[in-house]
Amino acid sequence: MLSLIFSPQTLFKFMQHLKEKLLQKCFQTIENQLLMIEKGIAEAQAAANEDTKSSAGDKYETTRAMMQIEIENLSKRLADAQKLLQILQQIVMQQHYTTAVIGAVVATTQGNYFIAVGIGKVTIEGIDFFVVSPQSPIGAKLHHTKVQDTISFNGKKFTITAIY
Repeated sequence: MLSLIFSPQTLFKFMQHLKEKLLQKCFQTIENQLLMIEKGIAEAQAAANEDTKSSAGDKYETTRAMMQIEIENLSKRLADAQKLLQILQQIVMQQHYTTAVIGAVVATTQGNYFIAVGIGKVTIEGIDFFVVSPQSPIGAKLHHTKVQDTISFNGKKFTITAIY
């Protein structure tokens, strides 16, 4: 256990460092998603604008309709990604958490979790973390737990060993 190796102050600083790295990874992932979505919208708009009316007539309207549907779908994804970015911007990194809430790193007997937005497994300085949203199935189970609480998920028992 980390607390046996480090003094409480050193452990807190180390965990803050890890949390900052985790948050940076979250920002990078969501910002990359935003760029890809914006590029897709621009490409779909360009395709719709460049398509010239053919002699068949219907081809032009069909392509424009398909591109409009694609733009609408991408616009919804863009709004969702922007909401995730707003969630990340509200995380207070200097706080020490006693319950598993957004912004907390939760160590369990089955792995380490960072409650933020759902981006999946990341490795920071050789330590694996599952970055989950509080609305995800595991995030909902972990949400508001405390050290020594036990939850069941996918047939496994998880005991909360630390919260930072």
